[in-house]
Amino acid sequence: MPKRRGVNVSAAIKAYIAENPDVGPKDAAEAISKQIGKKVPPTYVSNIKTTMKAKGKKKRGRKPGRKSMKGHETHGMNGSVDLVSLQELMTVVRKIGKDTARKLIDLL
Repeated sequence: MPKRRGVNVSAAIKAYIAENPDVGPKDAAEAISKQIGKKVPPTYVSNIKTTMKAKGKKKRGRKPGRKSMKGHETHGMNGSVDLVSLQELMTVVRKIGKDTARKLIDLL
């Protein structure tokens, strides 16, 4: 693999930011450009600065998925119905009548 010629821009940016942490990307880009003799865009300085901050942070593991239905009162994951749901259904059937409830079930 051939060696690269020239200055390592990202290393120059990291060194400059380590010495001057409070400098903004625009000012840092101008100063680094003068140092290395190569035009450095402020967006590149900003990206390097962000990755330097992210190195110290702990990466998050797996993204949280859907919450389980463990504490859910109406039904379980396997389609079973609990006592609370049956009691609520009975109150609805008493209000609308047995025949109307049967017709509604047939419609579903």
